[in-house]
Amino acid sequence: MAGEPILVSGMPRSGNTWLARLLATATGTALTGREPMNPRGRQYALAHTLPGWASVQTLTRRQSRALRSCYRGLNPMVYSRYGRRQWAAPLPGTRTIVKDPFAMLSLPAVVGATGARAVLVYRHPGAALTSYRRMGWQPDLEELQPVIEERRRLGLDPVAITDLPGVGEASEPLAMGLFWAALYRIALNDAARVPGLIVVSHPEIAGGGIAAGRRLLGELDLTFTAESAAELAREPGIVDASVSRVESSNLHNFDRDPGQVASSWRRLLEPSEVEEIESATRQVRTDLEAARYDLSRS
Repeated sequence: MAGEPILVSGMPRSGNTWLARLLATATGTALTGREPMNPRGRQYALAHTLPGWASVQTLTRRQSRALRSCYRGLNPMVYSRYGRRQWAAPLPGTRTIVKDPFAMLSLPAVVGATGARAVLVYRHPGAALTSYRRMGWQPDLEELQPVIEERRRLGLDPVAITDLPGVGEASEPLAMGLFWAALYRIALNDAARVPGLIVVSHPEIAGGGIAAGRRLLGELDLTFTAESAAELAREPGIVDASVSRVESSNLHNFDRDPGQVASSWRRLLEPSEVEEIESATRQVRTDLEAARYDLSRS
């Protein structure tokens, strides 16, 4: 649909930025770059109404106005250096691309307010663990547990979500696995209320090359360009410790082969860690694969 914005969401460190940049190579698009619902530091936090992870069901007027302005490209507070052609975002007919990991728990409300087409991207939880380790991050267990409890009170989850351990009560792989599983279980539970939702495997789009890129952009009514092909040959926005030439403090790196990045995390984990994190996430991974949009289809 002409002018329809596109939201790219998924757990942080799952390729949100790279995938949004890929979509923004299409003709008539613009990527704002910053995440409207990100509550960290000096980020926008949905007009400074969100203190942390949130599963928003009913938007306030302030939140609704803020979202609409962001998704129409009218809010410079969500412009950043990771954007593309931001000058075009407010122009009539431009399709604004918004990447926002923190929107993944509020997809029905966000899509309902903005009319956006949502793309949910996921990677193996082991990849999330290695990337969080490199960044010095920890899963936000204490923030997410109240969200789970509130959704349970409201009866929003047809498939139950496992309660999260307290900080320090579980091994690092188990804590990450349960955190990852809770985030994606919430998104999957909400999927029926998100018209047109596309679930995308990061390794499939990263390793599928031009054919996969054309398929995804075509599904979103975007035109695949020479710039799209070039972006598919670049790093999908994630750096890991196996590449010594990359500064460990860099949030994003766009100069590595996508196929390499998709699987490099495995050599950074012990077999026992892989087993533990896969055991904690098995059912959610199965359900994501069942919902996945098949990019190999012709």
